[in-house]
Amino acid sequence: MAELIFEPVIDSPLLRHLEDAQVLLSGQTHPGVVIKEIHGRSLVLVTRRQNMELKWGERIDAALVENTVVASGTRTWHWYGPGIWLVCSSGLEEGQLSVELETQLGGVASVVELSHARSIVSLSGPKALSALAKLCSLDLHPKVFVAGSCANTTMHHMTVHIARVPGRDDFELHVMRGFAVSLCEALVSASAEYGYRFEC
Repeated sequence: MAELIFEPVIDSPLLRHLEDAQVLLSGQTHPGVVIKEIHGRSLVLVTRRQNMELKWGERIDAALVENTVVASGTRTWHWYGPGIWLVCSSGLEEGQLSVELETQLGGVASVVELSHARSIVSLSGPKALSALAKLCSLDLHPKVFVAGSCANTTMHHMTVHIARVPGRDDFELHVMRGFAVSLCEALVSASAEYGYRFEC
């Protein structure tokens, strides 16, 4: 009898639920808001263990600050809470980032793979801030929520991690995979009066 091997197909949670679309207002040539799903990102949650501050500092190359995104080599470290960071990287094999961090931080921190547990959406365009203001109570004005800022918040009753990654002119939204469709539908609704393009 042949052995059956189950190989799950990991794809976007938005496929088959939402379609690429563009809605322009009269006279517009470019939409006010661009909503785009980000693919190919590795995500790992790192939690520093108690009384490990000294060893942690010896093994981490970057100076990590609360409510801040810090770029270190090919990785970005998003502050996620006291002693907790969400580490992101692109272009890696599945599971590679978590293995690298476990090797680097073994005994100092707990490492949890989240690549298939989260969806990431980019929001850009001249009216992105106006659309977000309808859904989020944070003050996201660029003088307050400057490039390199991040925070956990709620949007449309969903927990969302929002960041402005250094060197990029957009907002990056992380949400639990099961809520990705609901978040994108809320973003589309909030962006409708400005004209929008949605890409999944």
